[in-house]
Amino acid sequence: MTLMEVVNKSGLIGYLILGMSVVSLAIILEKVFTLRLSRIIPEDDLRMLVDFLSGGSYSDAIELCRKRKSAVLKVFLETVRTVGERPRKKEFLGAYEIFAKKLLIELERGMSSLATVSAVAPLLGLTGTVVGMVKIFGVLNGTVLLSSPQQLSAGISQSLLTTVMGLLVAIPSIIAYNLFQRKLDKIASELESAGILIAGVLEK
Repeated sequence: MTLMEVVNKSGLIGYLILGMSVVSLAIILEKVFTLRLSRIIPEDDLRMLVDFLSGGSYSDAIELCRKRKSAVLKVFLETVRTVGERPRKKEFLGAYEIFAKKLLIELERGMSSLATVSAVAPLLGLTGTVVGMVKIFGVLNGTVLLSSPQQLSAGISQSLLTTVMGLLVAIPSIIAYNLFQRKLDKIASELESAGILIAGVLEK
């Protein structure tokens, strides 16, 4: 039985669950790409930035941020645009924290949708089960049962298929959500550490 045959047997609810699976897959693939720590805080970029700043080469540091596209350099560049190219440690940390939080908000985009899919997909599967059972009990009235066994079979199929589909979408979505949430927590911690490291070479 192909996927579309399964969806067709599941009816409208099956198509809704299929649509949610597409949304979930798109978010997961996007997060796998965007939540790479090596892309957000590359060690080489951070090291070169700190070396330039500790040597007083602020213009080189700015030029590095313009050439490289890593997220931590983007946060630094936005920070110095706000507080000046030679900021004091305290004012730098205050502005850096604001832009780092802004970056985290961007990285979290789609997470609420993934959580929604995780919660709603099994409920849709349960709804399909209930609808299927209604079909079954709708034909359990003697003569209709004998004359329409196809209706009974269709109701049982829909009950089972929508439940399975809902679980198959929800389980990987929940796992992915939890993994991405842990990754976001780590990124937040690393961004904070990077800010402290950069501020450590600035004037007090």
